[in-house]
Amino acid sequence: MLNLQELKVRLLRSKLVNDSFWAIFGNVVGKGLSLLSSIIIARILGKEIYGEYGIISGTIGTILIFSNFGLNYTSTKYIAEYRNTKPELLAKIIKYCQNLTLIFSGLATVILFVSADYVAINLLNSPKLSTPLRLITISILIGSVCRTQEGILAGFSKFKELAKVNTVIGISTFVFGVALTYFYRLNGALIALIIIKVLYYGLLRYFISHNLPSVPEHPNNKISLSKILKFSTPIALQEAFYAMITYATGLLLVQLSTYGEVGLSSAAVYWSAIILYIPGILRNVILSHLSANLDDNKARLRILRLILLFNFGVTFLLSLTIYFLSGYIAASYGNDFSGLKDVINIAVFTTIFTSMSNVYAQAYMSENKNWLMLLFRIIRDGLIFLITLILLKENNGANGALSLAKSALWANILFFFLMGLVYELKFQNKIKIT
Repeated sequence: MLNLQELKVRLLRSKLVNDSFWAIFGNVVGKGLSLLSSIIIARILGKEIYGEYGIISGTIGTILIFSNFGLNYTSTKYIAEYRNTKPELLAKIIKYCQNLTLIFSGLATVILFVSADYVAINLLNSPKLSTPLRLITISILIGSVCRTQEGILAGFSKFKELAKVNTVIGISTFVFGVALTYFYRLNGALIALIIIKVLYYGLLRYFISHNLPSVPEHPNNKISLSKILKFSTPIALQEAFYAMITYATGLLLVQLSTYGEVGLSSAAVYWSAIILYIPGILRNVILSHLSANLDDNKARLRILRLILLFNFGVTFLLSLTIYFLSGYIAASYGNDFSGLKDVINIAVFTTIFTSMSNVYAQAYMSENKNWLMLLFRIIRDGLIFLITLILLKENNGANGALSLAKSALWANILFFFLMGLVYELKFQNKIKIT
């Protein structure tokens, strides 16, 4: 039986624990400052304009996720898998992933810039938002490249470097976000997002250039572009479906409810994102370690169980804390955000099931089971949209943010149990066979 000293030594020597620590440390500092800035920005803008800010940033975020084409996960997967066994492939993998990111995200940037008037008038019911949309389209290109760069550094297990980057970004988000919003309102908040993306790109680029090993290519060891695309395509379809459904659900609030309800939903989702950020930043850690242990089922199972337990503990404690503080949190946004407390209380507990589902998602991805994951994602995201639509129509558009929060909770509970059950059955069969 291990004593406390032996346990301490094992934990300190564990690469998984060390990588997780640095991933968490940098993001807690960065995200904490981002949260503080979001509250101040919401107070400056008010519920309606903050709703406009939410739908614009949501539009960009939705397109950004799809335009990355899953290349952030692809780069992590293959770099982690080959960095020790075939390092001569790494430069080619990075080149493919970065070039594909530029192509897909560049195309998406141009399309949104050209169609900004149509999107503002016909989808957002607000012609005045066409100029802000055009203003922020460049962040699609920069943000998508940043996502791939994150994946590259994660593949190299450079989580300490990522922690440094995220700390700088958190400080910059607070400074630029609050200052520019105060002086220039909505446009200032959007300009701040662009500045932060450019800074993020520069920092990530710096660390990648300093960590890429100079190993010449081997004529007998090659990786094809088709292999990269074969892995990325089902991930891209998952991201695309998620992006479209998430955006369509947001549009339901715009069309059937009000921008005020969009503002409430955006504020509540931000608190959910805070809770999910710690488990979320471990996604690349999980994928990196699972991909590096494809031939060791016992190690994979140990990693899976450890992260599941960690994610449950973290999200449960944080959700419970925010639940009891939700009244104070809602009050900090000002009187304009009436009803926010109830939305937060439901949204935060959804994170428990989401965070644990993400662990299984990385396990599926490490084993190239991306098409199966696509099926699960279609079921979950489709349910969120359908349940939200039904609730909005039943309530004649009232309490739109609350309806969306309830839909997400029910769908994510089903999603978690479906994914977990299928994976555990498959994994047990695999162990029996081996």
